[in-house]
Amino acid sequence: MSLWPILWALKSAPVADAEERLILVTLAERAWADGSDALPSKKTIAKVAMIDPKTVQRRLRTMEKRGLIALGDQSAAAHIPEHFRPTVYDLMIPYSWFPDIDQANEERTRRGKPPLTPADRPDLADAPPRKQRADKGKRRKPAPQTEGGTTSPQGGDSEPPGHSGQEGGSTSPGGGVYKSRTGGLQDPQPSPTNPPRDTPRPSVPNEAAAAKDGGTDGAQLPSQISRNPGVDLLSAIGAEKPEFLLTGKTLRDQGLVVAGMLLEGWTPEQLRQVVAGRPLPDQITTTVGAIVSGRLRQALSGPVPEVVQGGRPLFPEDKPTPTPDAWTAATVAPRKRVGECEGDDGLCGRPTEPGSNLCWTCAKQPANV
Repeated sequence: MSLWPILWALKSAPVADAEERLILVTLAERAWADGSDALPSKKTIAKVAMIDPKTVQRRLRTMEKRGLIALGDQSAAAHIPEHFRPTVYDLMIPYSWFPDIDQANEERTRRGKPPLTPADRPDLADAPPRKQRADKGKRRKPAPQTEGGTTSPQGGDSEPPGHSGQEGGSTSPGGGVYKSRTGGLQDPQPSPTNPPRDTPRPSVPNEAAAAKDGGTDGAQLPSQISRNPGVDLLSAIGAEKPEFLLTGKTLRDQGLVVAGMLLEGWTPEQLRQVVAGRPLPDQITTTVGAIVSGRLRQALSGPVPEVVQGGRPLFPEDKPTPTPDAWTAATVAPRKRVGECEGDDGLCGRPTEPGSNLCWTCAKQPANV
């Protein structure tokens, strides 16, 4: 439609309150540039303005009486089925408000309507003053009090007959004045709001309960992690090289990854080389668990390496060769194809960059990462 009716409803229309403003803006959204033929239903207006449909109907009658809106040409909604057909309204935007009245009249001429005149759209009266509260500026009367404190709303005793007042709640002794030393509310059976620090917690193991403050709350102890070959291998690597020690959820998650790699054919020696064959960077900007996870993920991106002995595959009936000090391309023969990266001692396997035998990751990776 047009932005003019929306701007008028938002900034210039003499509305009485926020509800009228929202209703008028919703009508303006569906109107033409001259404010005519706005036809949203009352249910749509109520949904947009977040008010009750009956409130919408009452407000529309009020705005119609004040001249903000008027009944429009109902034939504009003739294309809508009769049982869904809404009432068509015209927004009575004053003639003097339009930024370009000629443009608005040109649009009306194209639609077969006569041009607007100052008599058709006179200036509107100011919005009525908002009603003030009848008790505004008046002091409220204090609640009546008895000798024993504040009375109940029923005007009777604050406790039912036979109630001793010792089963819970609060009591008010005599002389309930805020300046009195004996006044105020007292709890006959106070409950400890802060339990002792050494209170046993059945859901927390003794080792975690006895730990000092500052540890990771809810971290799993080694005894709580389900053991599997991957967890055992990572724990052994951490015992040999403490800088690669993993604990808690990280040990559990990466242990599952290592266990799966063992099932795929990776040997423990190969996995030791993948995890701890390279030293940690001098400046670590992440966790050791993230570094181990990245190395395992990088190894999984390539094929499972085959251990060779004397130029032929190592079969189960052959004796295993001793583990070398460091894995190299001579001891690990990856199933490399043409166009695959030769980085990471031949274990990468990603597609190479044009004119290079390395992939983009290995070419950009520092030497000690």
